[in-house]
Parts: sequence; C-alpha cells; structure tokens
Amino acid sequence: MLFDSHCHLNHKPLIEKLPEILTQAAFNHINGFLVPATQAQDWELTIQLAANHPQIYAAIGIHPWFVSSSNNANFTKLEQLLHQNSQPLLGEIGLDFVRARDQNSREQQIQCFELQLQIANSIKRPIVVHHVHATSACLKSIKRCSFTHGGFAHAFSGSIEEAHEWIKYGFLIGIGSLLLHQQAKKVRIAAQTLPLQNIVIETDAPYMSPKTKQYNSPNNLIQIAKIIANLRNIQWEEVAEITAANALTLLGNIPKPLKY
Repeated sequence: MLFDSHCHLNHKPLIEKLPEILTQAAFNHINGFLVPATQAQDWELTIQLAANHPQIYAAIGIHPWFVSSSNNANFTKLEQLLHQNSQPLLGEIGLDFVRARDQNSREQQIQCFELQLQIANSIKRPIVVHHVHATSACLKSIKRCSFTHGGFAHAFSGSIEEAHEWIKYGFLIGIGSLLLHQQAKKVRIAAQTLPLQNIVIETDAPYMSPKTKQYNSPNNLIQIAKIIANLRNIQWEEVAEITAANALTLLGNIPKPLKY
C-alpha cells in the first residue's frame, strides 16, 4: 500500500474526475491520501470527501498565501469545524517567506500560523506545515506556542540538519515530487539518508508537476517510492509499507482500502 501524505484531491482538475483518479490510484497500489484544504471555501468539501471515501483523510486550515483574505470569522469557523469533526488535521498552514518579502507581511503570516497552532494545541491534533524559506521561523513559532502534537513537514527540500530539527518536534518529513527532478540534490540526500521511519511520501498533486504545462498526478507516487528505493538499494515495496505505516500511525487509524 502507498499513502500519499499530501494530495489536493479537492482542487481542480482532480476533483472534477475523482472516481477515475481514485480507481487509477488503487490500480497503482495507492490506497490512502491526506487531502489538505488551504482556505475557508475548501473546508467543508474536504471534510465531506473524507466522510465519503474511507481512504481519504482531511486537513483544514489557512495557507500562508491566503492570510490577507482571512478574518476573525474564518478562525471561528475553522475552530468550530475542527471541534465538530474529530478526524481532520489542521493544515495546510505555515509560513512562506518567498511570498512575504517585507516584515509586515511576514508578521501577518506568523500571527496567522500561531493562532492556528493554538487551535491545534487545544484539540490535540497534528498539523500539515508549508515552510518555504521559513523553516527556522516555523520551528520558532512551534516552540513559542509549545506545540507538541507533531505532523507533516510538507515538501521538504532542506538540509539533513533541518530535517532532524523537524523530527525533534515530532514531525514526519514529506519527500515528494521534487525527487522527480534530477537537480534536487538536497531532497535526494534526505531521501537516501534519513531513517525511513521518519519519512512520508507525497505528490502535492495537481501541483509540483515534473512536466511543464501538465498537472501532477497521484500516480507519480509510485515513481517517488521507486526513486527512494533505488537511492537506498532496497525494494520499493519496503518504502511503500514503511512510509504508509508512518502516516497512518500519526493519523491514528488505518483506512479501509477500496476494492476494485
């Protein structure tokens, strides 16, 4: 079994042909997905997807790209939905300092992130973290908020030292579609070096496509598993089994894979 720990099945074009996508994925041994929502308009849809499909887990949150369009009502709604639904993680949340170049924008992102960390703390739920050029700031916020429930460090592309910092705070390292690019040296080192027990695999589909002018597909997850296996000189099935178990242990459940 393969588990895609970050896949936007709730976004176009995947949502428009979801039955076909899930059927193809099952054929390629992909029987589990964590589907993050990035803004308020996606939250209820994402929760419903998880309710309707046993292989889908939900995460809901305010992505750093959408901080400026969020308001107090959004935070109230987010907290209400998380209290009403026991499964969703909190995510995709975090910091993106490529998008926030001035200090005011960065402070706004940090405030939004830390408000969501406080919500996650109150309900004792893991988080899904977006951390672009902001690993140190994310970890400082996690420490400042005394957040201890772990989660997924999405789309990891940093150093081994940075990976171990995430692991120290209870996070699994998301290794994904960057591996499909030969020039992504840091992520290849992480995929080869980190203990498999600290890794999950992801596609971020339909984003981060390895081919220009094409959307990414969950089916690329098997290629990611095979690249990791080749780097480590093991079978891809071992990568699949261990990384899926890592994700499911953090999620606290084992979903029922679909039978076709």
